Amino acid sequence: MKNIYILLGFIALVSTLSVNAQVTIGKNQIPNPAAVLDIQSRDSLGLLLPVVALKDTVKSEPLTANVPGMFIYNTTKDDAVGLGEGVYFNDGRRWWPAGGGGTEPWVVSGTAGKVKASLNTQNIYQMGQVSVNTDTLLPLTQLNVVANNRGIMIPRLTEAERDSLTKKINNDSIYNSLMIYNTTEDCYNYYSRTDKEWQSLCGGMSKAVYTLDCSTVVANGTYVKGTALNGNNYLSMQVNVKKAGNYAITGTTSNNYGFSAQGTFLNEGLQTVLVPGQGQPKNTAPAPGDIVTLTLSGAESGCTSIKIPVLPPTATFSLSCGTAQFNGAYVKNKPLDATNTVTFNVNVSDISTGGTWAVSSNTVNGISFSGSGTFLTTGPQTVTLKGMGTPTGTDPITLTFTTNSGDGAATCTATVAIAIPPMRVLGLGDAVAGGGAANYGVFNTVNANATFAGKADNAKMVFEPKNFGTQPNSTVQFGDGVNTWTVNPNSGLATWPTVQAELTSATPPDIVFIGYSWYPAYGTDADAAHYFADYVRKGGVLLCFSETEPSATAGAFFNELLLDSILNTSGIITNITGNGAGGRYQFPTMNADPVINGPFGNLSGQYWGEDASTTETIAGLTPAAASQITVYTTATAVINATTGVTAAAPAGQGLPTMIRHNTLSFIWCGDGGFNSCYDHAATTICPFMVQQSPPYIPIPKNTYSGSNSVYGPGTVSNSIFFANALAWALNQAMTKGINKH
Repeated sequence: MKNIYILLGFIALVSTLSVNAQVTIGKNQIPNPAAVLDIQSRDSLGLLLPVVALKDTVKSEPLTANVPGMFIYNTTKDDAVGLGEGVYFNDGRRWWPAGGGGTEPWVVSGTAGKVKASLNTQNIYQMGQVSVNTDTLLPLTQLNVVANNRGIMIPRLTEAERDSLTKKINNDSIYNSLMIYNTTEDCYNYYSRTDKEWQSLCGGMSKAVYTLDCSTVVANGTYVKGTALNGNNYLSMQVNVKKAGNYAITGTTSNNYGFSAQGTFLNEGLQTVLVPGQGQPKNTAPAPGDIVTLTLSGAESGCTSIKIPVLPPTATFSLSCGTAQFNGAYVKNKPLDATNTVTFNVNVSDISTGGTWAVSSNTVNGISFSGSGTFLTTGPQTVTLKGMGTPTGTDPITLTFTTNSGDGAATCTATVAIAIPPMRVLGLGDAVAGGGAANYGVFNTVNANATFAGKADNAKMVFEPKNFGTQPNSTVQFGDGVNTWTVNPNSGLATWPTVQAELTSATPPDIVFIGYSWYPAYGTDADAAHYFADYVRKGGVLLCFSETEPSATAGAFFNELLLDSILNTSGIITNITGNGAGGRYQFPTMNADPVINGPFGNLSGQYWGEDASTTETIAGLTPAAASQITVYTTATAVINATTGVTAAAPAGQGLPTMIRHNTLSFIWCGDGGFNSCYDHAATTICPFMVQQSPPYIPIPKNTYSGSNSVYGPGTVSNSIFFANALAWALNQAMTKGINKH
């Protein structure tokens, strides 16, 4: 017994000493060469580890510290802190299960948490938080992945595979925010339940699908060695968008400049894209110039014909925008062609460092101009720029022109007029009258359907393209190159019900012209006056050249009721008390008036002539009614309606014979034959005159009698006034008319 105690004491002593040698326990054999302690079991004996009730996997308790290499057998079962019964080891930071006896954290789907996962093929879930590559669980994260040299890869699908997946989603709300990586687009996509489609993280919408017509690519602006590109340097091109979405277009050269644009196509179909330039050409590039390589959202465009010449250093010169002469016709939605140019006067002061020049404009409402060349001498010269693009509106376009003069770029502005679009006109008046066809109606169907040679002089004037057309020298740019005036087929001596239907239709005429001898049927004057006034208030244009209505009684004339309705008054009287046949009326000086001083001439101080009968005058104007109108002419002689005696009107008291409303599109004249034109030699009739050979421009009638007026004989300019009135009417119809243009 004593010997046993001695042995135990020896063992205890040895256990407190440092043993440097390898030890085998359980068998008398040499220890395994790789082991400090080699424990061999006899029969069915094992190694019993210390039994410990851990409190947490990240805390050492109940041990005093986390010691690397420490093994224990844990008896605590607590899923909340991730503990299960079994062997645990410590890595110096926390406890880890040794792989056996612990609780499997992953549960097989569909078993309500009863079956722990054990196979790689099982669908599993985990209710707890998960951290990867860290032992820290962040309170607000369900999954926390930490790495400094690796990333996360989510499922990668082609666009076709993604769309196939969409069919399975079927807008199920549980898949809202489902994310994939779209390999076709090269971008992350997520599914939006609200939009019922996939959204791209590259800009809200997915990548657009579009093609480019290489023949539409145009390099705008001028490119000069050593001169930085500006807003005038850009590529314009037409693309066909097959699927709306994001796009990126780049154009690169080997000469230190290029082009780039990014954006979103919101709609499908043909669209024009402008790609701004940037950089500064390093070298000159004679024609055909630098090759531009285009890529469309990362893909080669296949366009090989885009080349840009780069000019050598430039001359020193100045540009005079005040001398701008725009050539050709400019029509909304009609592409510019070779006739669309602009010419400027320039003054060249120095060509010693190079004689090249370049001038270009910005793009406004779809069009721009540019040109370049070489000055061979100094002094005054002209340059011509070519127009490009398609006008998108009808408003005049003000462009900024920039030069590349050697003394620094200079700018100035010039304005190009856009043609007024074709207009629908209803012309009321005789189809055949006096000694020739259609001499009063102007826009009746006889004139509209006749050959040009068969038209009356007044119709020749309005259909003459030199006067109203899209020729480069047309006085009024009007039409689409084919059509100008569209004459309503009911024009002529239409009945009042027909006219009423036209005035109230969904597409009423833009302009209504009334000439001798159209009136509504007697007894319907008040109704007609109301509808005409309503038409004018809605934006319709009414040119009324009208005399006393046959068989009407005072106070019931159509003219009286029409003027009452439009001026919102009552008591106006129109009587044939003005100058008689051959009489002349003098226009006042009105240089700012759009009709008196119009595109066909300034009529200030000039005259118009009464045709055949006696001019109708306006009496009974209240101050409120008078304030609404501009009076163009008054009667210088007044006929006493009772005695028939003609006397000179008292100074300043002449009754109005021609007026224009100041805010509404309405002109009235008391002579229904104002546009009569069939007798060129007469001095008391047919005061309307045009040049008798092409072009049929309006001209004064040189000899008119001046009967019954104080002015005596002289010239009359009825045709010029009517041409100016039509130009005003077209502008009114375009800018604030009853129909949208």
